[in-house]
Amino acid sequence: MDDKNKLNPGERLVEGKVPGQDTKLGTVRGESLSSRQSSVTPLDTLTLHEERAVIDVVREQAGAVTIQKVLRERQETIPVTLSSEVLEITVREGAGKVMMNGEVLKPGRTYEVLLQDERAEVLKHVFAVSEVDVKKKMQTFTHTETVTLRREELDIRDPNGLVQDVTLGKDLK
Repeated sequence: MDDKNKLNPGERLVEGKVPGQDTKLGTVRGESLSSRQSSVTPLDTLTLHEERAVIDVVREQAGAVTIQKVLRERQETIPVTLSSEVLEITVREGAGKVMMNGEVLKPGRTYEVLLQDERAEVLKHVFAVSEVDVKKKMQTFTHTETVTLRREELDIRDPNGLVQDVTLGKDLK
């Protein structure tokens, strides 16, 4: 082949001759092939392809959280007023002899007997301070992907102008 007939990858050169003739397909001695009887000889079948986009949705774990209740402690100082009830015994001078639990009380002094005493008893009650709803929901949104797709098309090069429309009987020049 000479330089002008060099083919690129995927290109094919189709040549043929009419049986009994020295000329290539096309116009034979001024007559159109459409007016002549001819036999069809299959030379090759070309399959043209195109790319089509197929989108697969892949689920990936984007993150995870752990939800748990945690008990925190704090100390509070709460003032509580407590009271006690006492019996005061004061022995007066010259009142005589006063005894308590087998002991003689001295005159002029004051003695206390505890009758009632208050003490702080801490009781803890649990109150709800808040409620937290934990939900899982699926959100859908539209994502746009731009894809360049290719397709094969048949490209016929006819540098000599030999191609004819056989159905109409006209040249395609």
